[in-house]
Amino acid sequence: MPSSPEPLPTRAALDRLLPLLRSPGGGPGQALLEADGTRIRFVSLRLEAPIRGGVIDLLGGAFAPTFTQRLLDTRLSAWAYDRSRNALAPALGLPRFEEEVSRLADRLALGEGDVVLDVACGHGNFTVEIARRVGPSGLVIGLDIARRMLDRAARRVRDAGLENVVLLRADALALPFADGVLNRVNCAGGLHQLPDLTRAVAELARVTAPGAHVALSGFARPHDAQPSGLRARLGRGPALHVVSLDGLLRTLEDAGFVEARSAMAGATMGYAWAHRGQLMSSVRSPR
Repeated sequence: MPSSPEPLPTRAALDRLLPLLRSPGGGPGQALLEADGTRIRFVSLRLEAPIRGGVIDLLGGAFAPTFTQRLLDTRLSAWAYDRSRNALAPALGLPRFEEEVSRLADRLALGEGDVVLDVACGHGNFTVEIARRVGPSGLVIGLDIARRMLDRAARRVRDAGLENVVLLRADALALPFADGVLNRVNCAGGLHQLPDLTRAVAELARVTAPGAHVALSGFARPHDAQPSGLRARLGRGPALHVVSLDGLLRTLEDAGFVEARSAMAGATMGYAWAHRGQLMSSVRSPR
């Protein structure tokens, strides 16, 4: 009989992850995997991150989510989103999921062996497809604040038989990575849930190396004018942020990204992509 896959996250994937990490609070503690494989400890800091259900929890109970983030962090909402996302995409004018993945791979210039951070990974649909493209020698780090979404992502990764994925419960506004260690970053459909987009982009700039590629998407409008109609309704009740693509491109360029470009799909979804220029000593994540 074929052997069952190694439990998620695999030791090989963890060994690749640990040198990239810094403590969630920004401290210098080196990350070490405890011998029993159930937690990560940050040396010189009184901080441990448990590994449960295939997810490394770097937030614990101290994180204060927004209303929309809480709404998506239930078993029912995570299930409903997982089941309906691709079916609802045409109503929003989105391309088929397979086409989205193909465009994403081009925009990130994905290749065998790449290490990719998937911010706001949700239920892991893009995480799994990216992991297939970077192959066994690559690594994909799925990051989200919603435990219930990450539970579904862990199930999806296991069902796909992938051993090159690590899932983190962590905050996009305080990424738990050392400076300049990443070369590929994706955030598919999560921009509108980030409470502070400028800070999030500054964090992307901090953790990426010169030449790194980023691809971002979410509910958006092309220009800076105040939204109306459907875009305005999206931004009111659930407190979603309908992103100005023009403003996002300026934010990316101010943070040190170059050749930033954007496109709309339908009336509500916007995409932006760019790559990292030379490191700018003045770029720091706001605190």
